[in-house]
Amino acid sequence: MALQGLPLAFLLALAPLLLAQGEKVSDPKSQGGAQEAETCQRPVSWDPRIQMAPVRENYKKNEEVTLSCNSGFQPSFTYVICAGPAQLLNYSGYLNRDVWLGRNSSNAWIPIEENVVCIETCQRPHWGQGLWLAPDQKNYKNNEEVMLSCPEGFQPSFSHVKCAGKVLSIINGKPVHREAWIGRDSRRGWINIEPSFSVECIEKCQKPQGNPRFIFDEERGTFNLSEVVNVRCPEGHWPPFMEIKCVKLNPRKSSTIPRSGWIVRHGEGRWGIMEENLTCVEILQVVSETLEISSTGIKLNWTCRVPDVCKNIRARCRLEEPSSPPCEAEELKGEEILHGQEGMFACPPLQPFTVYSVIISLPPSTILYTQLLRTKETLPDKVEKLRLDARTGSLQWKALPSCKGEIIGYQVNITARRAHDGSFLEFEQVLVNQSVTQYTLSRQTPGSKYRVTVQGITAAGAGPASLLEFQSYVAVAGQPLGPWPGTAVTVVVVLSVLILLSAGILWFVLSRKKKALPSKAEEEHYTELQPYENADDYCVIKDTVLAERDAGKGVQRGELKTLPVLKSSRKNQSIKGEDDVAV
Repeated sequence: MALQGLPLAFLLALAPLLLAQGEKVSDPKSQGGAQEAETCQRPVSWDPRIQMAPVRENYKKNEEVTLSCNSGFQPSFTYVICAGPAQLLNYSGYLNRDVWLGRNSSNAWIPIEENVVCIETCQRPHWGQGLWLAPDQKNYKNNEEVMLSCPEGFQPSFSHVKCAGKVLSIINGKPVHREAWIGRDSRRGWINIEPSFSVECIEKCQKPQGNPRFIFDEERGTFNLSEVVNVRCPEGHWPPFMEIKCVKLNPRKSSTIPRSGWIVRHGEGRWGIMEENLTCVEILQVVSETLEISSTGIKLNWTCRVPDVCKNIRARCRLEEPSSPPCEAEELKGEEILHGQEGMFACPPLQPFTVYSVIISLPPSTILYTQLLRTKETLPDKVEKLRLDARTGSLQWKALPSCKGEIIGYQVNITARRAHDGSFLEFEQVLVNQSVTQYTLSRQTPGSKYRVTVQGITAAGAGPASLLEFQSYVAVAGQPLGPWPGTAVTVVVVLSVLILLSAGILWFVLSRKKKALPSKAEEEHYTELQPYENADDYCVIKDTVLAERDAGKGVQRGELKTLPVLKSSRKNQSIKGEDDVAV
């Protein structure tokens, strides 16, 4: 038993000595020495205050001995055994000495390398009920650390304590030696435990109940004593960032049970008792029902619920989507200071169908209210580049951008009338998809005049109309050319007669040789290309001025007479061939 728990290095060191002792015992001449090898003398180098039980001068090998000290003290080892004498080698040679082993707190036997002394101790303190000490002993050595614990939901005043020995105190005017303890607080620092202070199991601080908007740095149900927790409300609420601390409070009236509670401070202010329930108050309130949004403006009603904070509130509108052609919007500058505790805020003139943000803030950087809003749609702009493609017989136009609203389609109105008297023939209205920018006309009635309008459509309605007019003797791909109008035939006949008459007069004059040459050259007729309103391809009748001398009717020299001439107008082209002339 004496060798159990001995370190291997120590046993190896004792092996030669133990072998030497065996040789002595086997020697018949040294029977008395063998008896001495099995005992240890009472150590004289130990603290004289050490009390050994049983009390002897010599102790047998492997005999367990109990050590004790006077009240208020405790030996370095409570139990020791004699391992027998041994020769130990030191700098001066071999040294005969008794080897003692002591039992440590883990019940293991270890060599006693230093003298056993009486250490000053503290008795187990009589602190609060439910307090658990580990290790649980009647006495604790000086500087021996003891861990304290409590039932679930409670916490000791200190997590660890130590015996600080005896100190001299004046009690009732008399000097008294008392036991002193030190405890470790939440910051892991050791502080003196005052005699009047009782280490107790105190209920932990429950998480403050109140507005669920409160944000805790650590989301737990309970917090330890002296623990500081950072708490804040969401942005735009009051109060701002604060610290709360779990502390021990005085017992309630008619109660002796200790309790815990919270104290609070804002910024660098003082600590104060926190109210039962915490509340996050929304500083600024905007009722969504009062929000007014039009195509050019945003208005809202506001109310400030914390008067002390309302003095510096500022509001502004900001363009959120980047401005780019063709939908360009100007950045909004400046902000408005809101006065009083309630009122209305309106953004400056805005662009239709554009995203803006309304921001109400408290300097320097607290956002009280922010929301993205899009202004309403309005009527779209006028359709541009409306034209008729004679090769395909289709109307074409340029697509409208969604600057003033999402283009949901185009409305095409077609009205047909008789060209010679303007009487009504038919009307057609067509709605085409927003992705379509052309419409192919149905078969045209020859000798008719057409009026076409095209309008873009948004959720707000149809925009201004773009107008195009043309006549039906336009050459349309896939359709035969329509007949000339009656007026055109009449003009051709009259023109032919006049040409023949002019030729006869000229021959008559030359044959009589009254003049070698005409006094004035005949003015040649000319072709004029002129658009009919905003049509691209069409055929019209234009007047041409001919200057001639009307000898038979006595027209004076230099007098001009207007005659009708048939012309075909196709942009940047002369009248050449049958393909360019309506027949």
